[in-house]
Amino acid sequence: MLITRIITALILIPLILTATLWMSPIYFSLITCVLILVGAWEWSHLIGLTKNISRIFYVVCVAVGCFFAAFVPENVTLMIAAVIWIWAFFAIVSYQQKGSGAGFQYPVVRSFVGFIVLIATWVSIVTLKTDPDLGPNWLIIVMLTIWAADVGGYFAGRAFGKQALCSLVSPKKTWEGFVGGMVFSVIVAAVSGLFLSLSLPHYFAFLGLALVTALFSVVGDLSVSLLKRMTGIKDSGKFFPGHGGMLDRLDSIAAGMVIFVLGALWLV
Repeated sequence: MLITRIITALILIPLILTATLWMSPIYFSLITCVLILVGAWEWSHLIGLTKNISRIFYVVCVAVGCFFAAFVPENVTLMIAAVIWIWAFFAIVSYQQKGSGAGFQYPVVRSFVGFIVLIATWVSIVTLKTDPDLGPNWLIIVMLTIWAADVGGYFAGRAFGKQALCSLVSPKKTWEGFVGGMVFSVIVAAVSGLFLSLSLPHYFAFLGLALVTALFSVVGDLSVSLLKRMTGIKDSGKFFPGHGGMLDRLDSIAAGMVIFVLGALWLV
């Protein structure tokens, strides 16, 4: 499994870097939207939709939402999504402590949440790519920061993990892995942030933003795990060999990216 994950990552990383750095904004936006719609197809399963026509309708709704979101100030979309991710955090805590999901147990709520966060993920990625004050370098750095939290958490958890972080939601995640992920994420952000030519105060603000981004990336990961737990689904799909479905790759990015872009727009 680990070898498969590594091979898949080695193939994906050059493709992502190439698209981020050199693809035109319009093609980048379209390809990103297609990937988001793959995530929407998988999310429709987490809602409880089983008929293909119902799942296709949900995907079309997300596609239409992405189209209209292009004409709405990005701050509006991202703020709504940020509130939903905070709600998701409380849903995780509620499920862990009381066995309830703070509303996430209802299919209509999961449908609404997916609609918003998938659109917001697309908006946040495209904003980083196209905003004149930010640009591709910022997009690469936030992806590195989020991936570092995931990779650091995985290896720290394997090496030192003993105390479960959220046993009812994701039994394999540990506090030791969580801390390791945060530390590695901040280290990666500290190094990569040197290439952004920030003033010293802005650099430290950037590190704080990177830490919050990493924290929310874990919330995103656990949120999708919560939905899978509620619906009895192990993997959201099989899009990436060794990595599961598109949502299994988008979950941490979806939450972390929204928070990062909100902070970055204020920072610059």
